[in-house]
Amino acid sequence: MKALKLLHWIGLLMLLSGIGAYLFTDMTLEISGMVLVSSLIGMGAVMMSPFPIVMFIQWARAQEENQD
Repeated sequence: MKALKLLHWIGLLMLLSGIGAYLFTDMTLEISGMVLVSSLIGMGAVMMSPFPIVMFIQWARAQEENQD
């Protein structure tokens, strides 16, 4: 669980840095900049996505146990 939380925060940092590079720099005017920004945004989104799903599954299991 701690590994997923760490990956979530690293992914969020990558996503925000990619969005910041896209909005506040001229990096995206070159091909290498486009690749870097899109990779930061894409990999950040992929890395942070499993944690909320795991949290939801744990919450649903806890709800199921409370009903028994």
